Amino acid sequence: MSTQDLANQLAQRVGITPEQASTAINLLSKTLLQKADPNKASSLLSKLPSSITSMFSDSEKQQFTTTQQSLSGEEVVNKIKTDAGINDQKKAQQTTEEAVKLLQEKTGEGDLLDNVMGRFKKIDLNPFD
Repeated sequence: MSTQDLANQLAQRVGITPEQASTAINLLSKTLLQKADPNKASSLLSKLPSSITSMFSDSEKQQFTTTQQSLSGEEVVNKIKTDAGINDQKKAQQTTEEAVKLLQEKTGEGDLLDNVMGRFKKIDLNPFD
């Protein structure tokens, strides 16, 4: 499945443009790899669609498999909000969660993605629910 197919699915699920969805998927893929344990990053790299992994340089791929970075779920949502041009915090949150779900479906790595991203539910955007 291509990045564009994933982006179209994400755009439909969340109600954003395919361009915004493509940016979100690319950012999220990179973030997942940065946050993963280096051994798990190797496994995840092999399971992501080549249309995603081909956007990373060899040095980035080497960095994913040798070092682990620390980013909070909130930082990830804010980066997607800014870089994808999603002007609504709740929509950025939903985009991030749905992109994670899509990548889980495509890689079969549900636990890994949950562990890497942490729990997004820490950010309560609607305190009245």
